[in-house]
Amino acid sequence: MQDLVLPNFEMNCQDWVVVTPDQSGLPDELHGAPLLAVLSTVVLGPDTFSPASGVVTVGLADDEAVVRPPEEDCVAALLVDGESADTEMRYVVPTPDGKLALLVEFALPDGPEAEIVDRVESLMRSFRWAA
Repeated sequence: MQDLVLPNFEMNCQDWVVVTPDQSGLPDELHGAPLLAVLSTVVLGPDTFSPASGVVTVGLADDEAVVRPPEEDCVAALLVDGESADTEMRYVVPTPDGKLALLVEFALPDGPEAEIVDRVESLMRSFRWAA
């Protein structure tokens, strides 16, 4: 079998802390998929603390996933899953050749609060495959 290579990618992570699996204390794989990065953010208000965290894993592309079509000039598509919409957001990002895809899963422990959802959506809109 030919080796599959994940192209380089970039995201605007200015509101996020990004660490490697080693730095996070998590294993190199989650549910059998290679773990690439762990993301964390928090929105602080006068009386609120709203956290969110995410993981970036890689796997084979799946054409059967139900997704919300990506916005114009955005390569990430939100996975549609009615069961977990209140506690997580999941995005699939197919590689340019369509063989692999990134899965970016965000845990929303306080639910889909507007500022956290904005941060997640902004991060995913900023995703670009490097040339």
